[in-house]
Amino acid sequence: MKIQVCTWKSCKGRFSEYILKRIASDIEKFKLENIAYETCPCQWQCEKWPNVIVDGKLENYCDPIKISKIMLEKAKQRKNTKN
Repeated sequence: MKIQVCTWKSCKGRFSEYILKRIASDIEKFKLENIAYETCPCQWQCEKWPNVIVDGKLENYCDPIKISKIMLEKAKQRKNTKN
């Protein structure tokens, strides 16, 4: 899974850096594997900030809890698919 978090001016002002911290924390806490996360350039949807891309899908109006739920659900789906 690849997660990209916009950290440009509008998104950064709406705590996108806390989203990055939550992702790192959840990966460690839940021992999640195969999750890459990074910052990304502006997605030009500044009125819908913060913006996060999860596996190529743009998510708007994000906060740490929303991204955590998306990430954990996708991780659960991947695990169930492997079994």
